[in-house]
Amino acid sequence: MIDYHIHTQFSKDSKLTMEDVCKQAIEMGLQEICFTDHWDLNPSGEYFDFDLNYQSYTMEYIRCSEMYGDKIKIKKGLEIGLQSHLLDKIDKLLKDKNFDFILGSIHYVNKVDLFKEDFYKNREKSEAFNEYLQEVYTCITEFDNFDCLGHLDVIRRYCIYNDKSLLYDDYMEILDKILIMLVNKNKGLEANISAERYGLGNILPSEEIFKRYGDLEGKIVTLGSDSHLNEHFKIERKKYINILKECGFTHVASFENRNLCLIPIDELE
Repeated sequence: MIDYHIHTQFSKDSKLTMEDVCKQAIEMGLQEICFTDHWDLNPSGEYFDFDLNYQSYTMEYIRCSEMYGDKIKIKKGLEIGLQSHLLDKIDKLLKDKNFDFILGSIHYVNKVDLFKEDFYKNREKSEAFNEYLQEVYTCITEFDNFDCLGHLDVIRRYCIYNDKSLLYDDYMEILDKILIMLVNKNKGLEANISAERYGLGNILPSEEIFKRYGDLEGKIVTLGSDSHLNEHFKIERKKYINILKECGFTHVASFENRNLCLIPIDELE
């Protein structure tokens, strides 16, 4: 089994340590893990909101790899927060850094945190969702230094509406633009398996969006728990592998030095 979205003590919203994740992953029989701690510029671009001490992060990664690398594959990744008005600064931030994998995610739209109610106040759901999806499209169109798009419909996690669904038929035009751009740029789509703990179904994005991605010849899918706590990490992953198989996928993606490797889905246990 594999997990390509894990936060540790280097993300300010995580209670996990890198070493504890390694121990737990080995105990659970995982074959490969990738740490993806947060690095988000503040919307003003003047200082960090979710900072990452790159040197300390790298040193701890090396230490854990030396201790546990003979028992499990351990990859050094990053979840970079993309904002359309800061893409040049983000690219410069990453320029001299080394990672196996970069997950590109959108947490802010027009300098407003999606976690905050301010983004949704006095707005219809369709307006807020369309603005978010347009920001996703702009970011992945104008930025190349990422390998996979994280939790495409994450806005469902934070919105204040009673109906939190993001159905393909309701947003098909912008969703197709996003999915086609990912395919054309050879970028992946994350199957984020945190959905159930938010009451949002099985995976983010939904199965119907994954099936559409496959219909458009998308083949690069990563599996990520989006863990911040031990109970997030300890979930059973086999169910989600089966969901991806039902959506038509035959492989799951892993990365090393930013190079793609497709693992046959039947090899994951």
